[in-house]
Amino acid sequence: MRLSVAMLFSVLASAPAWSGTLKDQETAKLKSDIAAMYKAFENGDAGPLIDNAHESIFALVGGSKESFIKISRNALQQLLQSNIKFLSSEVGTPTQTYPAGDEEVCFVPRVSVIELQGKRARTTTFMIAIRRVGTSTWKYLDGTGLRKNPQFLPMLLPRLAKDVPLPPNTVEVL
Repeated sequence: MRLSVAMLFSVLASAPAWSGTLKDQETAKLKSDIAAMYKAFENGDAGPLIDNAHESIFALVGGSKESFIKISRNALQQLLQSNIKFLSSEVGTPTQTYPAGDEEVCFVPRVSVIELQGKRARTTTFMIAIRRVGTSTWKYLDGTGLRKNPQFLPMLLPRLAKDVPLPPNTVEVL
């Protein structure tokens, strides 16, 4: 009996956190939501990204949703003025969910091909999907900024285990 308890404890202690598996319907919804947000963004509409942003981002951009709205719209204008062409975008399968206090988190990979001044690049990144435990409403954070600023993840999600593996976050010139 003691051996069984000890083995169970060691397995539990070695896991990064209790994790869960999304149902097929939840996976489809996440992928659809993210595809729609980015399609709108690529067409000049930041509204869906703003409306679905997780509130933790507000503290990093001036402390209010209004600051986030202003920054998001300015970033979109700069992007549109740079003449970047979005050639393709694919939303991958979400990871398992990880606990983060009273929320749960999963990561949804995204691969895009863009063109700027005749040069193409493939970006491999991810969205962070977050919901309160027991609810079905997801909010999102774009993981692209974590490429250069990984220290922001614990600021955004302080109750997420530090050893949760993140999907790739790279840029490859084609």
